[in-house]
Amino acid sequence: MLDSRLFTVGSLIPSNIVSESLKILYSSSSIHKSSPTDNIQSMMLIQNGKRYEIQQVKGQLLLDAALKQGQELQYKCRKGTCGLCKVKIDHGSAFLLPPNDIEQKKLKNALDDGYRLACQSVIR
Repeated sequence: MLDSRLFTVGSLIPSNIVSESLKILYSSSSIHKSSPTDNIQSMMLIQNGKRYEIQQVKGQLLLDAALKQGQELQYKCRKGTCGLCKVKIDHGSAFLLPPNDIEQKKLKNALDDGYRLACQSVIR
């Protein structure tokens, strides 16, 4: 027969019950954080005060992913020289490869503040 007692704070709960309960809670939780290995990855970008959520595709340029998803990021040269596609990564910077030489030369210290060039940033 199943025991119908409720467990209270400080009660002794078998570790296997706690472990299974936490797994179920975590897997269904809305606070689950995505990691670079998840199938669906999203980032939050800010450009000129406007926020953009980008679902990512591995190996794609950030600018191309945004445009294919109907996001209206500003850009011009696509070479990293004009800087018009500069975005601030508000969330999800871990999904991008490290800045290349073009980004480092153009953005300098702005990289430390979370800025990237969308035309040069490659999704992991």
